[in-house]
Amino acid sequence: MTYGKKDLPYPYSQDFSGIVTRVKGVRESTRAALVNSLKVASYLKAGANLVERNLGAPSEPAPGADGCKAYWSGLNFLSERALSREVAELEPPFLRQKGTGPYRSTWASHDDYLNDLLAFLFHAMNYDPQYGAGLETRGDWLVTDPSFVDAIDRAAFHELQAITRMPLFRLQLVVCATADRNDGIHDAIANNYAGALDPWMKVYEATIAARGYRLRKGITLEQFTNILAAIMEGFAIRQLGDPAVGVVGEDPHNNLVAMAVLGIMNSYLEPAGEPSGRSLREEIENASQPIEDGR
Repeated sequence: MTYGKKDLPYPYSQDFSGIVTRVKGVRESTRAALVNSLKVASYLKAGANLVERNLGAPSEPAPGADGCKAYWSGLNFLSERALSREVAELEPPFLRQKGTGPYRSTWASHDDYLNDLLAFLFHAMNYDPQYGAGLETRGDWLVTDPSFVDAIDRAAFHELQAITRMPLFRLQLVVCATADRNDGIHDAIANNYAGALDPWMKVYEATIAARGYRLRKGITLEQFTNILAAIMEGFAIRQLGDPAVGVVGEDPHNNLVAMAVLGIMNSYLEPAGEPSGRSLREEIENASQPIEDGR
């Protein structure tokens, strides 16, 4: 049976124009056709498989031959040899490729492939498949649950779990450490944030209106969303590095993430019917006691 790109699962069936930009070809038309070929999609799938396998969260980490856990350095697992083995084992409708010849005829260097792979993996189209279903449900919790505080507890608890499970989040931590060496990585990560945060911005806008609040003077909805995202990611890093610290417990109540989110909301939201008209800076300055000279 002959397969085409349209037979591939999402997001491999999508248009990669402007994402995959480093394939080989003398003519522009040749490169354009190759970008959206089954061959390129299959190599991207192979790379994605390796990322998921090596940066995923296994239920029980497998020990190495010497009984020790395997620790990876950077992206060493995405070697040309590993990629060639992986693409040779793909299942249809992906295209199996034997040896290194097809790979080397598609990208001039391994660096070119890695740049295209990262641009693809961090594209917004990849966020939802890894994040998993439930974003809409969590948005509904914030808008419709009888207790706003309980809804925040539940949403923060499950959001942290979702993020720490994502190979994409772990990959982002790896590449962020070297992003200053390649501006293309900055662009790819920015695209990933767009896919992650745009839906939440809509959720926060609906929640603020439904709960009878408004944002204080001096902060925009985009800034508010970025603050909450930074808090969530910071706690996710702490949870990955130090699971015993107690960032989250066995149930959603009284987790540290929700406590931080509540603090931000208490600071930057005010009743829509009785706004103070003051920014948070002005509010704190107004409430603070003056310090006398010489004290």
